[in-house]
Amino acid sequence: MPTTGLETLAERAVRDLGALLVTTTVIVPSGDEVARVQSTHPQVYPVGGRKRLDPSQTSPVWLESVVDGQQPFLGVDRAAVREFFADWATIEQLGCGAIINTPVVEDGVTIGSVNFLAPEGTFDQRSVKRAVELTALAVPAVAHARVVAFPELAR
Repeated sequence: MPTTGLETLAERAVRDLGALLVTTTVIVPSGDEVARVQSTHPQVYPVGGRKRLDPSQTSPVWLESVVDGQQPFLGVDRAAVREFFADWATIEQLGCGAIINTPVVEDGVTIGSVNFLAPEGTFDQRSVKRAVELTALAVPAVAHARVVAFPELAR
């Protein structure tokens, strides 16, 4: 299967999904945080930024769906973004009010997520399907970025 680099993934998401913001995060070795390895808006969401995987920063429903359940998450409007994301005000300031998060799964293990954000009403189930396809093409690039960020993961 052909693969896609992280910048190409972001470009395709803008083109195919109408995404305004695309970030890729990886789960840190301790498993209690995610670290950003790609961002189309590094001035707002910088590479290397981290978010704890606890209820103060991450919705338990989101964790159960994306990380544990390895299923995509779709928030079609501002109400969903506000309900599930602590940084909703920043998201809205960027003109976004809809989100798709897709798990990045390698060898049956969730290693991160790709996060697609766009104006409210942009995403639907067809968008989710395309986001999942784009994410699947980027798994090798995400796995590589994770090892670069955390060399102790190299096998």
